[in-house]
Amino acid sequence: MSETVRDVWEIVRFGRRQGAFELGSEDGLTALIFGMSLEVDGRTLSLQDASEMTGDVDLKPGQNSEVSFDFAEPAISCRAQVSLSNDAETVLLSAEITNKGANVVALGRCCLVNAATAHDGLIALDDDGSAVFLQASASTGLSRVYAVGDAEADKRSNVFLHIASNSTGKALHLGFVTLDRMGTYHEFDYDPASGPGEIEGGFTELRAVCDLYDYPLAPGASMELETLMIESRADLHGSLHNWADRVAEHYKPAIWPKIPGGWLGWAWVDCFNVELYEDVIMRNAEAVRRRLGGFDIEYIWESLGNLPGGCPGAWLGWNEACFPRGHQWLVDRLAELDFKLGLWLGPFYVADSMKELVEEMDNALLKKNGELALASRAWRFGEAGQLPHDQRPNMYALDPTHPQGEEFLRHVFSTYRDWGIRYYMLDFLGAVSRTEHYNQHHDPAIVRGIPIMRKGLEIIAEAAQPDTYTLSSSGPTFTCVGDIVAARMGNDYGEGRPLDAETYHYPGTFLINKSGAVTSHFHASTNMAAAYFTHRKLFINDTGNVMTVDQPLPLSDAQIVTTIFGINGGPVMLGDDIDRISEERLALIKKVFPRHPQIAEPVDLFDSPAPDYPKVFHVRIEGGWDTWHVVAVLNYAEQTLTEDIPLERLGMSRDDEYLLWEFWDQRYHGKVSGELKAVVPPGSARIYRLTARREHPWVLSTDMHVLQGNFELAEVAWDPQTMTLSGTANRPNGETGSLFVSVPEGLYVVNPQGLWIGKDDNDKTLVIRRAFTFGDEPEGWEIQFAPIMTDDRSEYGLR
Repeated sequence: MSETVRDVWEIVRFGRRQGAFELGSEDGLTALIFGMSLEVDGRTLSLQDASEMTGDVDLKPGQNSEVSFDFAEPAISCRAQVSLSNDAETVLLSAEITNKGANVVALGRCCLVNAATAHDGLIALDDDGSAVFLQASASTGLSRVYAVGDAEADKRSNVFLHIASNSTGKALHLGFVTLDRMGTYHEFDYDPASGPGEIEGGFTELRAVCDLYDYPLAPGASMELETLMIESRADLHGSLHNWADRVAEHYKPAIWPKIPGGWLGWAWVDCFNVELYEDVIMRNAEAVRRRLGGFDIEYIWESLGNLPGGCPGAWLGWNEACFPRGHQWLVDRLAELDFKLGLWLGPFYVADSMKELVEEMDNALLKKNGELALASRAWRFGEAGQLPHDQRPNMYALDPTHPQGEEFLRHVFSTYRDWGIRYYMLDFLGAVSRTEHYNQHHDPAIVRGIPIMRKGLEIIAEAAQPDTYTLSSSGPTFTCVGDIVAARMGNDYGEGRPLDAETYHYPGTFLINKSGAVTSHFHASTNMAAAYFTHRKLFINDTGNVMTVDQPLPLSDAQIVTTIFGINGGPVMLGDDIDRISEERLALIKKVFPRHPQIAEPVDLFDSPAPDYPKVFHVRIEGGWDTWHVVAVLNYAEQTLTEDIPLERLGMSRDDEYLLWEFWDQRYHGKVSGELKAVVPPGSARIYRLTARREHPWVLSTDMHVLQGNFELAEVAWDPQTMTLSGTANRPNGETGSLFVSVPEGLYVVNPQGLWIGKDDNDKTLVIRRAFTFGDEPEGWEIQFAPIMTDDRSEYGLR
């Protein structure tokens, strides 16, 4: 969304008398007065505890300065650096802690911002109490918007905290723009009954935390905290984009050049209990080339079946029961079909049942109080799922900071590369990122948690090499920036499970008929909305995971799945049995290929706090021959949803007139201006296409792709001299589809042969369907028109 009012920081200074930083916006609506705090050897030190302060901060745009604080006991110093951007919109705050004493000190929670109204601090967003905040899990866990006064909401947000006020049209953003040295999160308290000044209700505490988890800082050594960005903008979405841009500028991640497609299966086929995994893969690989020929599907993702017994740690073993002809036969056979093989790994897991490996790697496994640390209990996948619960293996975690742990990872992924593996889904990253699992690792210079995970991912990336697609799965997201190609942003959307009694799906293989189910729509679309601004800036956002659309999934749910994949800009892994899927449902898969890299913006992100959810998503399509708007509206409720969407919120003029088409119902809805009125049945999706109304015939839509014309219509042109609308259409050989054209009142079709011509009996617009059956080459088309001169039917060319 574009900014309506420019907002800047007018005051950026450090008040020596109160020992606090002060930020104030130009319009006076946002003010922050805050101190800093350091947790050292279990004690919390505030700036007022400093024995000496030097330096000053009173910034003009484009300036930076610093102030230092020396503490007597323990003997440490803290040097804070503050800068104000040239446009006066962004404050950057960082700090460096130095141990000036003779003994090691333990650093814990260090707060770059620590404000509380009870301690002469002030946190004010001049709001009527209706402000909301985007709670970022910074993981595959649920991220969503809550009201700040929601008593049930956890007032903690990882990496960034984004507070938005619809009543003022402003947002306050605090976000860490470096993410590799320690864990970062934000905490706040909000009291709806009392607040600063005359505001009824307000923020009573606010902390931006760098957590070092008792990091041992040696005498003379220094530790630089992460850098914090603080903005107050008259644009509810602007700082989210700006935060992602700054993170990307710092890490300069290489963005994968295309959005990939592949096949996983699992939804309707049990590769472990019903069919041989090797047969299922080959049957579906051949079916993809036969039934989806010409669509860009390049990976086959095999999951768990390659591991002997399905046991993590045995990465270079091979399960001959599932794949009797071996890994090289599989890789080579898939290559003949132009596929690359991909594997699932929990790269830091080592099962305790692998006793020889555990004994060999003992020093390279994470510890807790001197004992091997348990990252997960009772592994329930593969053969372990058939064992009594107390006999199932537990998982230890590899320490990638240990030379032996590093060598283990390098050997595994270098060997896989030699095999020909070019895709990895890297799962259970919490084994090393979650600090509660362990408190001892090999390299004391690295803070435990996120930095250790990043160390491991860097080793994997180097061994796998840049032409290999690496996808992070359960665990952190934003903090993987620069070390992976793509990040799963949500739960196991669209995934099935084998017919094992331990699965939630049992005795089925796939969950249906509940949008809030663990593998269903709600989690996927909500997290897509909560992280859309990072897509193709930090990495590729994998907000869909697996696309499953076949029966007995209801058609309305299959359309929701197709809608989400059509607008999310991310990868598609197919979950259906492509060999057996019906033609009707196979056609839905085709509507999301080719992949469009642009992700939809959640228009109502800050209008729908929990328990509500974002429902309206917008994509502006700029083709070579036109610009139009695609608006998807999701309804997971049991009642019909009616949503009035102002066109201004879509970046469109409220004074202009647009033609409206709905994709799933294939219905022309006439001319609209000012707002779009969406009506969505229970448990359904609607996709609207809006194009500027012309005084001549023009494209309304197609039925071939969710984005309706961006790929399948290479060019479209109107010739006013000959009154001809023409263009070129293109889909893979053997595919069919339809183009829909609107014709203003007063014209008729000169060449009606092979066309379906309908007349809307509301606004008298003609709606024409032109059908295609595609061959090897793009197909040209043209429709010629003439003005109606008389009521005589012979003048219509309808003899």
